[in-house]
Amino acid sequence: MALTEQQVNMVMSQSVDQIKKYIAQGLIQFPQDLIKFKDNPKYKAIEKELTSMPSHEATERWKEIEALPSGDSASIAAALNEFISRYSSYPGNGELIEQARRRLSSLTAEVERNDWEAVDRTSITSLLTHRRKYPTTSHETDIDNLVWELTDTDNATYINRYIQEFPNGLHRLEAQEMLGAQELWKGVSTDADLVTLSDYIQEECLSPFIPKATEMLQELKRAEIIKMLENPGTYKVDFLKLLIDEDIFSKSELIANGVCTEGTFDMLYNSPELPSIEQTENSNPEIAKGATDVFLFGIPSSGKTCVLMGLLGSRNFVYDNAASGLGGTYADNLSIYRRHNKAPGRTYGNFVAQIQGMVYKDNSETVYPINLIEMSGEEFAMKIALNPENLVDFEDMGTGATKILTSDNRKIIFIVIDPTADGLIKLSSTLKDGSPITRIVEQDIIITKMVNMLIKNPKVLKNTNAIHFILTKSDTLGSRETRDQIAVERIKQLYGKTIMTLRDICKTYSINKSTDYQPSLFTFSLGEFHVGDLFEYDSYDADKLMNIVTSMAQGRKDKGFFNSIQKKMS
Repeated sequence: MALTEQQVNMVMSQSVDQIKKYIAQGLIQFPQDLIKFKDNPKYKAIEKELTSMPSHEATERWKEIEALPSGDSASIAAALNEFISRYSSYPGNGELIEQARRRLSSLTAEVERNDWEAVDRTSITSLLTHRRKYPTTSHETDIDNLVWELTDTDNATYINRYIQEFPNGLHRLEAQEMLGAQELWKGVSTDADLVTLSDYIQEECLSPFIPKATEMLQELKRAEIIKMLENPGTYKVDFLKLLIDEDIFSKSELIANGVCTEGTFDMLYNSPELPSIEQTENSNPEIAKGATDVFLFGIPSSGKTCVLMGLLGSRNFVYDNAASGLGGTYADNLSIYRRHNKAPGRTYGNFVAQIQGMVYKDNSETVYPINLIEMSGEEFAMKIALNPENLVDFEDMGTGATKILTSDNRKIIFIVIDPTADGLIKLSSTLKDGSPITRIVEQDIIITKMVNMLIKNPKVLKNTNAIHFILTKSDTLGSRETRDQIAVERIKQLYGKTIMTLRDICKTYSINKSTDYQPSLFTFSLGEFHVGDLFEYDSYDADKLMNIVTSMAQGRKDKGFFNSIQKKMS
């Protein structure tokens, strides 16, 4: 009940200490009952004294809290929270409020200790749940460290979650750096290549993704070495030099993996300037009569020129430079390439290369005059690709081809095939208006057209001793012990029907008598090839092929100069 004005005046007539007793006993409410005297010095003195004096209500409530059973921690905690909330605004209650807070903190710490023991330290959810339940937890540092340790730092979402939960966390800077590193790595790894990865490893050496980058680089290096080994002839030398210059591959590493040898590695950087091997068309070729003509048919880039190069280097063959005309210069240049262990690039044009020579066999007076003839095939293949009716003739295989093929000389025909092209070949040429044109055709279509042309020309077939296949680049097929069987399977797969057709024609014209009219297959390589069209020359296949040629060619007795030399040497 509010005091009357008379009662208020009577109270104010008392001493400050007496008024404080009234307030402590709850007889008057301060400041409400005495507010009219707020400018009175006594009021201000009372107000000052009360800053260190708890209210009667707070004192009574504190007594009630202290009387609560000590085992009921939940009720005590609730009462303490309510006490702090209700009485903290009154200045005089400061000491009681501080006691309440200390007791609540002690009580909470004890409860949290029990809860903390039950927290799963391997679960981010469990750790964060405890932290939210106890915002002032004494385990803040532990939780911060554990959550970061459990965060999947490969995932930007989880890193951002850590930053949101711990905006001032111990690992915030590390988390932000990780996000930046992750964004950079994402860009690098999406379209990773050898050079980009190498640059990344060197420039971002402190990145947490260096182990992944290193692993990816090693995988790409292994794949790149396989490319080099499988297709050394088509692998870009400039790119290999770049990989070497960028320290992605070392010399010893390339040698150890069989990509190159000591010699071929040095040739990559110190290769001499070699002559052009381009041929010139001859519309009226003259060919030596009485010799056996050895024809090398084949698609562009099949390896015909490499076969010719090998035969020119056969130890028992001597070619006549002067008599061969333009072919003699061509032979000279090919010999230079062979001596420098460099395969010629793809030869373009519409020419027929013919080289006259003689095979001298050891301890024999019989010599074998032969004409080695390389058919171009470039224009022939392109015409097939561009002509829907596939109307082709011998002249498409080289200017003057018809005259040579229909001569009266005996003939041995080799169809040369590249086993690494997987049945397809890319052709490039120029139209009459000068515009470039590119086509991709199947090897077996071109080979079949070649065979069909032969079938339709009895004059060619009646003078033919043999028709066989040569599978080039045989060093890519494994060891000498296994490559022949692999080659047979490859030929059957790609040209099985063509071979069956050929066998019937051979029987009709008595071709391939020694093999029951069946075309044979011979593997050939200039040696072990390495990137850059470089090779370690081995005459084994060339000598073997030349022996096969002489076994099918016409020989004659000769007691000339070379024969006498051979006798003296033997």
